[in-house]
Amino acid sequence: MSQKMLRSDADLYRRIEEVVHYIWDPIGVSGIPQARDEYNSYMTAIFGRVKAGKEEEIVEYMRWAVSENMGLSFDQDKAKESAKIMLEWKDYINENT
Repeated sequence: MSQKMLRSDADLYRRIEEVVHYIWDPIGVSGIPQARDEYNSYMTAIFGRVKAGKEEEIVEYMRWAVSENMGLSFDQDKAKESAKIMLEWKDYINENT
């Protein structure tokens, strides 16, 4: 993100980025250091949905990204697990800032 963010938003963005790369990781690149930015094009949309706090919207966006945009099979359980962790980070950061 190129815009200046609140520190709490920047912290949340970094946590979401980690979850997306290491846990959701629909194309299996988490072990490749050069692929750390592979999911950057999805981050703004995911971040906005996490900020809104609606798990079903996060999962639906992930479904779209994987099925429609990447052309891969969608793992709903992995998406739900990832969305839950992102929302837990959101709550944690909000409670501790």
